[in-house]
Amino acid sequence: MPFDPESAQKAGKQSKRGPAKKQEPSIKEKMELLYEKVLDDLLINQEKLTKTERVKLFVTLSNYIFPKTKSVRDKFTLNKLKEIDDQPIMLRDPDPTK
Repeated sequence: MPFDPESAQKAGKQSKRGPAKKQEPSIKEKMELLYEKVLDDLLINQEKLTKTERVKLFVTLSNYIFPKTKSVRDKFTLNKLKEIDDQPIMLRDPDPTK
């Protein structure tokens, strides 16, 4: 039996799932609304904050806005580490990066 609009309608009537339920806003959506309200309030009332509170707020928010940088080793250090790895264990100098 091919699946066409008529057979789909019959199958839908036999379905035990029931009608589609309207979903409530998820926790994530609720949190986003809350954050928006709080940030709007902070922007409007930022003059009422002390300098210390402003700095703490700035530092906290910047952790979420700006990506964190990774430490990078320069070519000189990488070459030195390669040289050390090539030497026998007994003749190795201490790690230049420490």
